[in-house]
Amino acid sequence: MRIGRRPLFFTALAVICLVLLEPTPAEYRWVNLFAAGLAMFWAVMLFLEERALVRWSPGAKDAAARRAQRPSAPGPPSVTPREPPL
Repeated sequence: MRIGRRPLFFTALAVICLVLLEPTPAEYRWVNLFAAGLAMFWAVMLFLEERALVRWSPGAKDAAARRAQRPSAPGPPSVTPREPPL
């Protein structure tokens, strides 16, 4: 399962806010907690959005099968002897 860059960014932002909780003065710690909560909210929402996207089209399986059945590229042209001009 692949996680996109946007959810990872907001998750990292929430972790940074929580790491900075300790050196933050007591009267402003609510800002760190609020920012971490908001960042996690967006991380979860963006993750769910990416999971909900349709990553295939109805004809994708058929197109992949056609690509697999394509003949390989032709090799170098063969040299056939030619008759000298008269």
